[in-house]
Amino acid sequence: MNLRTLCLVLALASPAALAQAPAKGEIKVGGIFDLTGVTSDVGKSFAKGVHDGVQWLNDNGGINGKRVNLVEVDYGYKIPEAVAAYKRLVNDEKVIMINGWGTGDTEGLKASVNQDKIPYISASFSGHLTDPSKTPYNFFVAPSYSDQLRAWLQWVKDDWKGKSGNPKVAFFYGDNAYGKAPIEAGKRYCKDIGIDLVDEEILPGTFQDATSQLLNMKQKGANYGYINVTTTGVSTVLKDAKKLGLATRFGSNPYGFSESLPAVAKEAAEGVTGVMPHVPFGEDVPGMKRLVDFHKKNHPSDTHDALYVRGWTYVLVWTEALKRADKANALNGPGVKAALEELHDFDLGGLTSPITYTATDHRPSTKTPIYMVKGGKLQKVAEYDMPRKQEWLGL
Repeated sequence: MNLRTLCLVLALASPAALAQAPAKGEIKVGGIFDLTGVTSDVGKSFAKGVHDGVQWLNDNGGINGKRVNLVEVDYGYKIPEAVAAYKRLVNDEKVIMINGWGTGDTEGLKASVNQDKIPYISASFSGHLTDPSKTPYNFFVAPSYSDQLRAWLQWVKDDWKGKSGNPKVAFFYGDNAYGKAPIEAGKRYCKDIGIDLVDEEILPGTFQDATSQLLNMKQKGANYGYINVTTTGVSTVLKDAKKLGLATRFGSNPYGFSESLPAVAKEAAEGVTGVMPHVPFGEDVPGMKRLVDFHKKNHPSDTHDALYVRGWTYVLVWTEALKRADKANALNGPGVKAALEELHDFDLGGLTSPITYTATDHRPSTKTPIYMVKGGKLQKVAEYDMPRKQEWLGL
């Protein structure tokens, strides 16, 4: 083959095809993170967990002897920047897969991900990404936002036992894909189990006051409120509710609830519940030892939280898939996808529930722990395993 012919072949090759040829002894993986945008209050901790997990992996043999090169990009939680970062990672960096972040950008990229056959393991738990007939290359490591909200609503129903009438619930959420992701599922589940959804309040992307939304909720008489924004926003809602003297019992989504919430919201966080698919840092589970040991060796003065633990679980899952694909001589997008879909009750040492993917269902788990802030500390108070109903797939 002459040089001109070779150049023509390369020019006609698809970006995905080019992305499937890792350098000898190295596997390139993309990382699209929010380190400076509106979700960086939780995004930085997650990204640190991914970064440290990769470093630990490389220090302990890598992928069957091959080193992972994590090519990291900060997109500032801006969808156009995420699209540009994706194109650069696939076309220029030739990554084999991507560890992503937000819901809006993940859902916005799903068509490209499918076309390019690039496994995209995002930190978004949107239920819309769980149906492989529509999003075959999208994965995440937690129960879906929808199953998490269903679990919290089940806790509300149980907490209300012995009282007259149905409990009244309000939803607070951002006017974006992340905020809205579980809302339709939550509305339907309220009807299914006898909860009255009496109010929905939209929260801006960044806000410093939630008084008007809380007063609207108070007028509707909500007994409980579920907040679907990140920690900074959850803290603002809780502090304003405390100022107003509201008796409403609040709950939070997993990006608003971690060890950071009582640290930021102080006494306003007391008694608040939250869904926590990943355990707090330092929890007494077998899988925590490697995280604690790495922390003590590399950055003992840092503090970590459940978001940091979450980052590690992602690395543990996708590196297992890379190892299996490599052993099968299928270290490419379809090969990694197939390896992920072979994971059955994959044990993460208690850092999160065991993970299972199949070719027809990308819901990794359906079990959601509920924690509560008690005395400034997080305590597990319940756990719900939602049925794996076919009609909930992709919702």
